[in-house]
Amino acid sequence: MHEVNPLDLVETIREGILVLEPDLTIRFANRSFCQTFAVAPEHIVGRKLYEIGNGRWNIPKLRTSLGTVNSGGKTIEALKVEFIFPSIGQRIMVLNARKVYRPDSKIQQILLAIEDVTERVRLEREHAAAHVCIGMLLRELTHRVKNSLQLIAAMIMIEAGSHESREGKAALERVSHRIAALGQLYSKLSKDDTVEAVNAATYLGELCRDLIASIHKEGDRPIVLQTDIESELLSTDRAIPIGLIVNELVTNAVKYAFPGEAKGTVSVTLKRVRRELHLTVSDDGQGLDPRRVDSGLGGRLVDGFAQQLGGQVERKSDSRGTTVHLILPSRAGARSTSAESS
Repeated sequence: MHEVNPLDLVETIREGILVLEPDLTIRFANRSFCQTFAVAPEHIVGRKLYEIGNGRWNIPKLRTSLGTVNSGGKTIEALKVEFIFPSIGQRIMVLNARKVYRPDSKIQQILLAIEDVTERVRLEREHAAAHVCIGMLLRELTHRVKNSLQLIAAMIMIEAGSHESREGKAALERVSHRIAALGQLYSKLSKDDTVEAVNAATYLGELCRDLIASIHKEGDRPIVLQTDIESELLSTDRAIPIGLIVNELVTNAVKYAFPGEAKGTVSVTLKRVRRELHLTVSDDGQGLDPRRVDSGLGGRLVDGFAQQLGGQVERKSDSRGTTVHLILPSRAGARSTSAESS
């Protein structure tokens, strides 16, 4: 059986390989190295590494690292260098090196592996630039959608103010609040500089506070808001129906649970329970009045959005108040970023 020459094995490696003496004299260059850097073996073997290529390999960072390998037996791991060759242009390379010892001849040498990552880095940079461009376009679109929704909501409220019918005015106001809830989401996305996900604690918290504030402005009614919403990241396509559900339930609570000047509390909680999100909106008011104007439509909207999310709705109402509890499946990969909100 013939003994295999280690250098023959090195010739099969796709990375460029140099075998160096301790003084950085090149003793061997494999085919990949010569092809990548457009050199002939006879023009570099026997010469110092930092002399070849008209001194292009005289890189202080590389010489220092190879000196450390030579003196201390340490290795070079993924050292990235970038420079220009006259024959092949700018190249980006990742270098790895280690000291090798041949017991038969007691020779110590340095094995230097050079991976040309120029094309890979170029594609990564192009991809990053494209991602930034797409992100800017989406953020601009989000901003425009937010402004459009706010304008539509304001126009509907103006129309509601001039409506003579009490029922018609109330219906237009409910439509305006629903559109405003969508605008709140896009406003939050714009502030967070993202178009993919929104923090439930800030998004739903602000939405609830705005709803309560609008009621106080209308009649200065003493409604207290309590929130306990986890900082759950919600993808945009889930945040929209969840926000509309909360908008519907909180609006109904503040409008119908406390007749006249009655005081009361509206509570909103969102908790992760294993693989589920539990959303609860409750009040301590007089309970559901089956004759109220929006009971049918509001309930159908909540049920429809919950069905869209793959969840289920539980309702309980008596003279001590109303509680609506939704159990929503949590998507794989969703995560909670903190555990408190108020």
